[in-house]
Amino acid sequence: MRRRSIFAFLILAVALTAGAAMADGILLPIERRHTNIIVPDQLFTVKYHHVNVTIDNQVSTTKVDQIFHNDSGVEREGMYVFPMPEGSAITRFSMFAGEQEIKGKILDKKEARSIYESIVRQRKDPALLEYIDRNTFRASVYPIPANGDKRIRLDYSEIVHKTGNTLRYVYPLSTERFSARPLEDCKVTIRITSKRAISNIYSPTHTVKVDRVSDNEATVKWSASNVKPNTDLVLYYTVSDDDMGMDLVAHKTGEKGFYMLLASPRVEIDKTKLQTKNVVFVLDRTGSMAGEKIEQAKAALTFCLNCLRAGDRFNVITFNETPDPMFGQMQTATAANKKKAVDGVEEIEATGGTNIDEALSRAYAQFNGGSVRNYLVFITDGLPTVGETDINTILQRAKANNKNNVKTFAFGVGYDVNTHLLDTLSLQNKGDADYVRPKEDIEVKISSFFSKVADPILTDVKLSITLQEYSSQVLSAKASDSFPNDIPDLFKGSQLIVFGRYSGSGPVKVVLSGTANGARKSFVLDSRLPGREDSNEFIPQLWASRKIGYLLDQIRLHSNQELIDEVVRLSKEYGIPTEFTSFFADDRKISADLSRALDSVAPAMKSASGHSSGSYGVAQSQNARGMRNQAQAPQSYDFDAYAGAGKPAPEVVGSIAANGRVGGVYFNERDEAVVVANVQNVAGRTFYQRGSYWEDANLKETQQFVQIKQFSDAHFKLLRAYPKLAQYSTLGNARIVLENNQAIEIGPEGKEQLSDEEVKGLLKSASLDSKPAQVGSSGRLLGALAALSAVGLSIPASRRLRRRG
Repeated sequence: MRRRSIFAFLILAVALTAGAAMADGILLPIERRHTNIIVPDQLFTVKYHHVNVTIDNQVSTTKVDQIFHNDSGVEREGMYVFPMPEGSAITRFSMFAGEQEIKGKILDKKEARSIYESIVRQRKDPALLEYIDRNTFRASVYPIPANGDKRIRLDYSEIVHKTGNTLRYVYPLSTERFSARPLEDCKVTIRITSKRAISNIYSPTHTVKVDRVSDNEATVKWSASNVKPNTDLVLYYTVSDDDMGMDLVAHKTGEKGFYMLLASPRVEIDKTKLQTKNVVFVLDRTGSMAGEKIEQAKAALTFCLNCLRAGDRFNVITFNETPDPMFGQMQTATAANKKKAVDGVEEIEATGGTNIDEALSRAYAQFNGGSVRNYLVFITDGLPTVGETDINTILQRAKANNKNNVKTFAFGVGYDVNTHLLDTLSLQNKGDADYVRPKEDIEVKISSFFSKVADPILTDVKLSITLQEYSSQVLSAKASDSFPNDIPDLFKGSQLIVFGRYSGSGPVKVVLSGTANGARKSFVLDSRLPGREDSNEFIPQLWASRKIGYLLDQIRLHSNQELIDEVVRLSKEYGIPTEFTSFFADDRKISADLSRALDSVAPAMKSASGHSSGSYGVAQSQNARGMRNQAQAPQSYDFDAYAGAGKPAPEVVGSIAANGRVGGVYFNERDEAVVVANVQNVAGRTFYQRGSYWEDANLKETQQFVQIKQFSDAHFKLLRAYPKLAQYSTLGNARIVLENNQAIEIGPEGKEQLSDEEVKGLLKSASLDSKPAQVGSSGRLLGALAALSAVGLSIPASRRLRRRG
């Protein structure tokens, strides 16, 4: 290795075409031998990665602190790569020798690009292609001691992108996949302050913890250990001085338009605006609840009772063969009445059979008319065994007895419950059903639920979005393509997220209305839906996932062939696997032929709908519920990395799925978490892994494609001419359909050189900008045949196709 000054740095900001995503700092090993760059095989390990971000009225300062470890027995040099947000400015870059901090020195950018291209060609890691022509900061770091650490600090500032009332901040995490081992410690803390009130805070990529300090200040945190993050953290937040902060975010390419509506009440709210409520808790105290289950249920009830506010009214009904109300009628939630109820809960014992029908009838009879919001919380671990046992009759009676618009929330404990009964009970009474699996804690799940619904602000909520230029076209929460299709009540601290479709463009009026303290109240947002918007590409997948979840529920409860057809179509188009459609990735003939797919899926769905109880019944309900409520875009996970860190992959999958469905994870008939690793969504495009290749979902069975050798001069030339190809190339061996309907194969065989004319012919009519590809569409443009003849090398897409075993 050529020796230089002991602390020399090569720092570079390459202002080229920016890609759709950001990425965190990578440290890649290199060796200098005379004028050549040699790339060692062994990567550095990221020991920890701490990020502190402050966003003050749209100006953000990001401070990155990383420690890299050299696992080798020799001193090493490395190239540090950090793709920068557009318009950002580095304010500090340094490394440490022990406790001493050394500042960097700016050197030539041409050398940096040459070194990086050498790294990419030698490592042959397709993921590195994403950063080859990006707005990228690059620095050479030396020395990195043998079996030692190197700490690096980088600070940068930027103006956070703002559209309407919504701001979007992206922190780069995805390059931590290049760490030799999982990160021991990874934390991101974002502190937001704003002169205008901060309303909605939402991440489509990560499950974050939000601490709302006040209307004008909030802290957002994400942390993990023993992980390899491979998705950038994206954060949206809305500023509004209205009592109900709302904004629209859209994605539209071609004729397809998708929107996301965010709405949430202020944090600092006058207590007089909080509505009182009537609540009846109905607890199954049959013999099967004996032991740990009844004790956890009693603890959950105690928590809920203590959360009741002055002015609320309540009752507790326990049941076995007969219902047993704690009070003759609802009581006001005074301290004395709550104490009496808590003392009564302590005395509950589990014994006897299960009379669900009479328990529900007695519970609904507790409610009377008026403007107060009514809630019923129903907890059971069994099937109806006493009194009326026919499910349809029980449901009909419950619907008839609910004369006061009582929203019903059902909790099934264990597997010996009828999910069709509980799901339909909650659905027809505008509530929700959830399940406490064996070894899950009843107290935690029910207490968490009740904390969220303790303070109603707006009830009986309705939503309408009217396109002003097309006044006859109204999208409302009841429309089939807006989800949730029944808008839930809004509570203090809650946030409404609605995904829907739209056509046309122009100014829109959003009206969110509901009941507040007995009177109807409307909140209005004047906004605009664009004719084209390439960003926010997570929205179509989340819309499709929610619609599939809704349809799966309908199929399970009321089997319908048209609904099955729609699930298959959406699953194929948006790359969303379910327990019934995950096999699409294995066979292009099936995924390309709708009738073949339906022939395979329909019998499985109809058979599964017969499982109303047991582990499969619970699994189906939870799969559908998770998709209906999905708020984070599907991600891929490095499960091998988790297992390598001493954490079993199945356990990791289960923990991910338990926190709300993540794309690619579902529960099978044994209620075991299953990960579908052979489907990925890159820049809004779905790819299926077939054999050693990732294939674009738009690839036809008989389509021809041009072969390009990976990491060759031809490959790099295409990347420079067509920057978005870098995002697709990160998959490795890939078959990609361009916007002009031309297909190319990037793999170990193919052309190594392309002339300028061949590149023009190949990309004729394709979009050459760096915007992400549109979801599920190849554009159907002309010019594919001309491109094939210009390049002079093509083979059928069906050739060398391997079916996965």
